[in-house]
Amino acid sequence: MLRRAPFRPRNGFTTIESLIAAVVFLVGLAGLLGALVQARGATGQARRLMQATDVANDLAEQIQLWNFNDPRLAQNASLCADDPLDKADAMLKPGSAEHNAYVACMHGEVMLRLGGASFGGLQRAAFKDEDKVDTRNETVYQRYYIVRVQDVREGVRRMQVWVKVLYTDAGEPRVVTTQTMRIQMGGV
Repeated sequence: MLRRAPFRPRNGFTTIESLIAAVVFLVGLAGLLGALVQARGATGQARRLMQATDVANDLAEQIQLWNFNDPRLAQNASLCADDPLDKADAMLKPGSAEHNAYVACMHGEVMLRLGGASFGGLQRAAFKDEDKVDTRNETVYQRYYIVRVQDVREGVRRMQVWVKVLYTDAGEPRVVTTQTMRIQMGGV
């Protein structure tokens, strides 16, 4: 009678165990890659918002340097001056009659260069996105501003200026608005 040697477990993994471990690892890796892609998109979106805010602040700071009676600071038509925050979201509806009317009543690039005066901030409000390739992924920012002048009392005038920057993010129009105020005392 032949005796069998006692069963001794071998060290290591079987092929099936290795395949199962690889599948579990790949499922985890796929989830991680999805999160990384989503994070990159959110970072790009935040970058465009930050750039739009910088463009708006740049224009607001330049406007602060203009004389109170500068022709570029002429008061806007009532459509814009009465609703400077665009509560109807007309700017977010490109191509609509509402959008065209609202944009037409604001001051834009033409007004920034009125009378040969140069605009001292950005000459062209456009930035390359993450890949920095010249022919694609450029975000262009359109700058507008609204001026409202009010007589506060005898010899005191208040000028409110709303700067709006329109841009496209993920195919959707977005608007950033900032405000600045100036006071003129005496010599009205």
